[in-house]
Amino acid sequence: MMKGGTKELDNIIRPVAAELAAVKSNYAHQLKWQSEPIRGIGRYLSKAHGKFFRPALVLLSAKLGEGDMEKAVSTGVAIELIHAASLVHDDIIDEAVLRRSQRTINSKWGNAVSVIAGDYLLARAFDMVSKLDEPRIMTVFSRTAARMCEGELAQLANAYNFDVTEDDYLDIIKKKSAYLISDCCAVGGMLGRLSEDKINRLTAYGLYLGVAFQITDDCLDLAGKESQLGKSVWQDMEKGKLTLPIIFLLKNAGRKNRMSVVELITSGGKSSHRILREKALSSGAISRSKSIASDYVRMAKKKLADSDGMLKKTFCDIADYVLERNN
Repeated sequence: MMKGGTKELDNIIRPVAAELAAVKSNYAHQLKWQSEPIRGIGRYLSKAHGKFFRPALVLLSAKLGEGDMEKAVSTGVAIELIHAASLVHDDIIDEAVLRRSQRTINSKWGNAVSVIAGDYLLARAFDMVSKLDEPRIMTVFSRTAARMCEGELAQLANAYNFDVTEDDYLDIIKKKSAYLISDCCAVGGMLGRLSEDKINRLTAYGLYLGVAFQITDDCLDLAGKESQLGKSVWQDMEKGKLTLPIIFLLKNAGRKNRMSVVELITSGGKSSHRILREKALSSGAISRSKSIASDYVRMAKKKLADSDGMLKKTFCDIADYVLERNN
C-alpha cells in the first residue's frame, strides 16, 4: 500500500464509506450539464476528481452526533464543488497545464471559459447549500468564500515580495485553504447537533489540520515530482509566490546567498528550480517547514475531546495522513 496515498485514506475514512459513496454519486450527477462547452467540462471534472477529503471530514464530524446524514451528504457535495471551483481558478492564475494527471481546464478550453466554469461550480454549490434550510451553514460558507478571495488577492499582492514573513504566509494559507477545511469540520458538527464546545473544538482541529495540509502541499510542490503528484509543480515559484520553505531559505541565507536565491526565483526555469530544491533540502528549510506542519498536527489532535469515542482515532489518523501523504 502506498504510504500517504488514496488507498490509505480510504481505509482511514471507512466509517463513512457508504455516505461518501453517496457524495461521489451526487457530485457526478451535479456535473451532468446539458450544453457545450460546459457539458465537456462536467465530464472532465467527473474523471478528474480528487480524494473527496473535505466531504469526508463533513461526514465524520456529523457522525460524532446524531444529525441528518442526508444533509451531510448534500453539504459534502457542495464543498467538493467549491473546492473544484477554487482549483479551476487557481490553475487559471498559475497558468497550470496539469491537474490530477490530466490537462487543466484552462489549457483545454482557455481562460475565459474556465473563469465562467469556476463561477458556475460555485453557483451550483451555493444553490445546494441554500436548499438545506440551514442558515448558519450558509453564513459559514459565504464568509469562507470571501476569505478565499482575500487570500488569493493577498498572495498576488505579495508576489516577488522577498520580505514576506512566516506570519504573512500563514495568514494567506488560512484564508486560501485552511478555513475551508475548518468549515468542513464545523458544519459537520452543526449537522450532527453537537454542543457548541464540540463544534468549536472541531473548528479549531480543522483549521490546524488545514494549515498542516497546505504546508505539506507546499513542501511537495518544491521537492516532489510532477509524475507522482499528478499536477504541475513549481507553479508558485513561477509566479513569485513564496511558500514557507522558500521563506525560511531566504531568511537564513547570508546576504550573498540571499541574492543568489532571489535571482534563481526571478529567472525561473527547470535548472533554477532544481538548484532551489537542492538548497531548500540541504539548508533544512524543507525539514523546518515539515516540523511546523507537525506542530500544527499536534495542536489539531489536542482539540479532540476524550468523549469523541471511536471516531477520535479516525480524526487522529487523518491528521497523520496529512503529514505522510506523497500526493
